[in-house]
Amino acid sequence: MNNKKLTGLEKNILIAEAVFVFGILIYLFFFTGPNQIFPFQGMSIIEPDFVFQIENGEKVMLSVDKEFTNPIELGQDSEILLPPGVYYWKAVGFLRESEVRSFTIQSHVGLNLKERKENYELQNAGNVDLEVTKTNGDKENFDLDVGDNLEFEKSEFKIEGSEVSSDLHLPSVINIEGEQK
Repeated sequence: MNNKKLTGLEKNILIAEAVFVFGILIYLFFFTGPNQIFPFQGMSIIEPDFVFQIENGEKVMLSVDKEFTNPIELGQDSEILLPPGVYYWKAVGFLRESEVRSFTIQSHVGLNLKERKENYELQNAGNVDLEVTKTNGDKENFDLDVGDNLEFEKSEFKIEGSEVSSDLHLPSVINIEGEQK
């Protein structure tokens, strides 16, 4: 073995290299942690179809409470339908987590009316369950849960609403009421 002693210059170079490597590791650990981009802190979201945006993270943790007692883990390409309410979320990386942020999903009533050959199809496109009332002499109520469809025969009904064309004049009425169940 060669037991050569290091000169002062060689010792200084080794110390500088160690400090440099240690500095890079500290930078990578503290400054490249997961970061939340969207949704913003305290944001109210009306549109039910949105995407979480993060950087330097592998997944999103989502919860209805700040303590994350029953978190939902969302990876890349995960899809979830969230009912109205306040949610807390954070981005999770290899060894670190971002700060906890919150956002609110607001109630959104949305109805799609599609004309078919012999009927109308009414679809609940919002994020709350609805009750639809059909008036044809007697009142008849239908529950229309999120994403569900109801079909009504053209010969039986007249559809009223500001978005429906005025040439639909059929014998009875469907009243669409936007109240939550």
